Amino acid sequence: MKKILSILLCSIIVLTVCGCGNKTTKEKQKEYYCETGTLKDGVCELVETEEATKTCEEGYNLTDGKCVKTNTTNAKATKSCSSGYTLNGSNCLGQQVDKISESYCVESYTQHQEANGWYYQALRVENSACLIRICRKGPNEDCYETYAEAKYRLVCPSGTKEINGKCYKTSNVKTTYTCEKGTLNGSKCTLTDTKEATNTCKTEGYTYNNESMKCEKVTTTKALEK
Repeated sequence: MKKILSILLCSIIVLTVCGCGNKTTKEKQKEYYCETGTLKDGVCELVETEEATKTCEEGYNLTDGKCVKTNTTNAKATKSCSSGYTLNGSNCLGQQVDKISESYCVESYTQHQEANGWYYQALRVENSACLIRICRKGPNEDCYETYAEAKYRLVCPSGTKEINGKCYKTSNVKTTYTCEKGTLNGSKCTLTDTKEATNTCKTEGYTYNNESMKCEKVTTTKALEK
């Protein structure tokens, strides 16, 4: 009995080691290849590429690969005066001063007027009198100069300005420009808005790949069996 059991056990071991059973041989695994493209999951994959075209939305310009829009606005103007002066409209007013007396020629002396063939014109004030040039028309024009009575009036001294009948020393108004946003350029504020450009493919059937940063067209064909 023991001899029979030993024979059966040896038979089972031999069958297991030798692979004996229902499957006598292991089928040979099929192998595939591609004439073009790359073998992937049993098919041949061919990837064609082309450079993408960068485009911008309306109002933006393509600059160094970016979409840029520049807006220009007027800067905020702040007027100020030097120490000792007060801002009054478009003037910087300082100390009030008195008017001074000034001699001048009457209006009739400043115009050409004819009288018995003569005409005259005021030239300037000299020694508190009006220097008059008098000439007579004709083929041989005859002219001479004489003086006429000057008039007097009160005026503001040089370097001052009359405002509401009073004289004030003046100083130049200082204007400072500032921008809440953007960069100051003279009296203008320049604000630059930058966006990423859109990558588009010019050829139909191509799509943009963010990883390769190129336009790609993928074609698949059946792999060939070796």
